[in-house]
Amino acid sequence: MKFIHAADLHIDSPLLGLEAYEGAPVERLREATREAFGALVSLAIEQTVDFVILAGDLFDGPWKDMKTGLWTAAQFRRLATANGGIPVYILRGNHDSASEVRKAVTWGENVHEFSVRHPQTFKLKDMGVALHGQGFAKRDVPHDLTDNYPQPVEGMFNIGVLHTSLTGSSVHDTYAPTSPQKLAALGYDYWALGHIHRRDIVNDSSPVIAFSGNTQGRHINESDAKGCWLVGVENGRIESMEFRATDVVRWRRLEIELDENSGRAELLDMAGRRFHECHEQSEGRLAAVRLTVSGRTQLHAELTKHETREELLAELRNAANHFDGEIWLEQIHLNTAPPIDRDKLKAGGDLLGELLRDIDRLADNDELLAETTRCLTPLMEKSPTELQHANVDPQDQETMRRWLRQAEGLLLAHLADVEDRG
Repeated sequence: MKFIHAADLHIDSPLLGLEAYEGAPVERLREATREAFGALVSLAIEQTVDFVILAGDLFDGPWKDMKTGLWTAAQFRRLATANGGIPVYILRGNHDSASEVRKAVTWGENVHEFSVRHPQTFKLKDMGVALHGQGFAKRDVPHDLTDNYPQPVEGMFNIGVLHTSLTGSSVHDTYAPTSPQKLAALGYDYWALGHIHRRDIVNDSSPVIAFSGNTQGRHINESDAKGCWLVGVENGRIESMEFRATDVVRWRRLEIELDENSGRAELLDMAGRRFHECHEQSEGRLAAVRLTVSGRTQLHAELTKHETREELLAELRNAANHFDGEIWLEQIHLNTAPPIDRDKLKAGGDLLGELLRDIDRLADNDELLAETTRCLTPLMEKSPTELQHANVDPQDQETMRRWLRQAEGLLLAHLADVEDRG
């Protein structure tokens, strides 16, 4: 027996602010969640799986129009007409809870949706499988839904389906919290979890507890391969768990570290090699790349002047364009500094040394950084839409750290310039 465990497809998820990026492959990015689900359906057919589990957030929220539902129904029909019919078991999550997404299109008979009022069990008697789950009636579910999950069905392979944050995540809101220990105590054989957009095997046996992650990354913080689990079961035991990629756009972070003597030619050469490696590793997918250039280098002087900086940024984008549109530079972060002995300056007893020590203290202390970001709350309240469209989050600590280092670089560059003129 084989089945697919997937979650967090977020079909037709809006990707805000793309128009602000010159040359952004807007249509390819907007279609990515659909294409990823299409790839999952194709995988299910090719692998002749016995059923598919979608553990929440099939949709990202209310449909913009009926096209979303009609397109999804067509994908379910592909499964219904393949290999004698492949059943699908859907559980609603926080984004597509019953209160958020009204089912205005009728799914085919092969699609089965878990109740949002109470736990429900589907028995696949010919396969000896029992699936237990409960979807979200409302977006906010602050309590443990598994409190009412039933005991395992004796003599069957029991699968629990749940959309949950488990014990909590720093990057995901808390929904239907529970613990791996409590899930294990229910006595099921496999737990198909959703909500966390990173694949993870929380427990590898007795029972297997797994997040599949999302099927398609939607921004730079959802980087690397995305897809689903292909699970094989023999004689009531899990024999295999294979990750299968379904993403059509892969988000990547690339870094270039320049040394003191690096110039324009060295930067462009290193960038070209990084892009080539990225292209090879993307396996035919569009690579959406965020490039960070750092290091104490003589090139910093050029990067602080608007005209030469813009020329270099254009050259970097041109280098990425050599790959026939298969690499898109989403952002370029310049975190360089002049080739000055910073440690010596930092150790000094003057105002500059004190300022550099303060920058380090702030950048290395999460609590102080959080307090600083809170000072920017009025800005967030005044211009939330503009900041979102510009993909700027002043309350993100990594953004704040980057701004601190950029400010330091400008300060040191000015010092170097003053010394040169002196």
